[in-house]
Amino acid sequence: MHLHLHHSALVRSRAHQIRSASTSSASYPFPTHARPTPHQIFHLPASATPQQIKARYYELVRIHHPDSPFGRDISPAIRRSRFQAITAAYDTLRGKTSGSNGPIDVYRAELERRRRARAAYEASRRRAGAQAEVWTASADDRWKDRIILFVGIMALGAGLGPMLVWPSYTASRQAHIVASQNLAQARREAREFGEERRQEIHKRVQEYNALKEARERPPDSGRTAAA
Repeated sequence: MHLHLHHSALVRSRAHQIRSASTSSASYPFPTHARPTPHQIFHLPASATPQQIKARYYELVRIHHPDSPFGRDISPAIRRSRFQAITAAYDTLRGKTSGSNGPIDVYRAELERRRRARAAYEASRRRAGAQAEVWTASADDRWKDRIILFVGIMALGAGLGPMLVWPSYTASRQAHIVASQNLAQARREAREFGEERRQEIHKRVQEYNALKEARERPPDSGRTAAA
């Protein structure tokens, strides 16, 4: 009887979790306006308790994680950006400070660095073209100068190529590492939360069995034993 009640309670808890997961994607959408506050991201009031914040964080991780099936219609960059924004908001609501300003600022800095590199490259080409127009070398020496200029441009392109490609790979790898770490932390906290729920269910089942036995015990059993 005890095992049957415990199994039934676990089945009901699992069914409730499945129903919650199916409707949570529409219940807690990510804000569409720029720079949402942590409470707006979590869809919680300013008076929310730590337990409510923690439970809502599990829901948001399950919905907005980059590997979640709920975000298949969104680009990977947006999924990573939203997940890191949720993690930063969770740290803020818990009173912890984050060591970065979020993925949006990182991508913006990377784009700005690429623009500067591209502008420097275009400026060097314009300077090289201006010098080529005022050359006064003889016809025999001009082809040598063109070869030197071509080699210089190729060397400049070879030097700027890794600078344009490597930071993008580094930023993507860093974002993947951060997402993996956040997922591992969420799983650890989910296991702790699940263990607390199982202990609470087990305790309630024991209390229910004790109450049931007390009700089913004949009222005159104590008198008979005394006689």
